[in-house]
Amino acid sequence: MEMQKNRIGKIIRSLLLILVMAGGVVAVLATANWLPSLMQQDFARQYESVNDAKRSLGLDKVMVPTYFPEGISWPPSLILAQKKPYKAVVMEFKEAKTMETILIVIQSFEHDSDVQLQRITLSESKEETRYQMKGKIAFLQVGTCDNGKQCSRMTWQDKDLYCTVLLMSSPFELIKIAESMIQ
Repeated sequence: MEMQKNRIGKIIRSLLLILVMAGGVVAVLATANWLPSLMQQDFARQYESVNDAKRSLGLDKVMVPTYFPEGISWPPSLILAQKKPYKAVVMEFKEAKTMETILIVIQSFEHDSDVQLQRITLSESKEETRYQMKGKIAFLQVGTCDNGKQCSRMTWQDKDLYCTVLLMSSPFELIKIAESMIQ
């Protein structure tokens, strides 16, 4: 009888040891899964709202157009923001009918970084000009985007912030959108 109690005690201790070890393995795996997201928190990630992105970057303001041509849907279909390697916010807007990206707004604290942040780029510039816009000097380009459609892009600097607006359309609507961002 005493030997049987000893065997039962050993079995129970062995089962407890297995449970403790399994719990330890689960804890290590959970930590290993959590660390990359913690370490990459400052790199580009998607946000639900402009305010969430602004808060995450610690910015006082994010310039959002107040004018949208008819057919462009609000809110943005995609909002990306990053702290590293430089602070930037990207907003994409879709055309309501086709649900294709038609407008991209980029704000960055790094000069000439806008192309790296765009999924659609101006691939062929047919016309380029400087444009005076509410006290800012902007660079306006009209041409074709890499998706084969006509597009226009406007870039300007506002203190240490570099802004780019790309629209799948003629420059007339683009200018109105860009002007609505400057206060």
